[in-house]
Amino acid sequence: MKVLIMAGGKGSRLGGVKKPFLRICGRRLIDVVVEVAKDIAKDDKVYVCLPGEDTPYLSGLEDVNSIECPGKNYVEDLVYALERVGTPVLVLPADMPFLTADIVKEFLQKAQDLEGDVVTLMVCGKDGCRESGISLFRGLGGSWSNAYFDEVPQLRDVDTYEDLKWVEEVCGSTAVIGRLN
Repeated sequence: MKVLIMAGGKGSRLGGVKKPFLRICGRRLIDVVVEVAKDIAKDDKVYVCLPGEDTPYLSGLEDVNSIECPGKNYVEDLVYALERVGTPVLVLPADMPFLTADIVKEFLQKAQDLEGDVVTLMVCGKDGCRESGISLFRGLGGSWSNAYFDEVPQLRDVDTYEDLKWVEEVCGSTAVIGRLN
């Protein structure tokens, strides 16, 4: 299956840092997600949608195809990339430091039983549910389904300084890291 990684976020809530290239627990966020994407894609292609000025940051990543997206906003970049990559395609965000192939495979398994052109992984916790940025695009039509997952560290993204503080605490705790694998 083709995998598209969305890596064009401006990191405005983090002072403009290029989030996909942020080092967390000793690894760049993009490297974590590319590893997961390659596991899922197997012999298919992995694409990364990012602004043109950021493509040099992908050097050293083998078997990754860059798509220079417009960088206006997430939706426009996603549509732009989907038009170039085609469907079916799995879309992953580039800001989940603990994302694992196992949790993505579990999502794909659940998605098989759901109808819709798009199936989105929703993360639910005590404050309700939120979109994760993980979606399976079977087509570009308008039908939509959601697959619901409990809030777990593997599905936590990094958007704010509070998120970074949480990640630092997790990185410092080998007990928590051990449970993530």
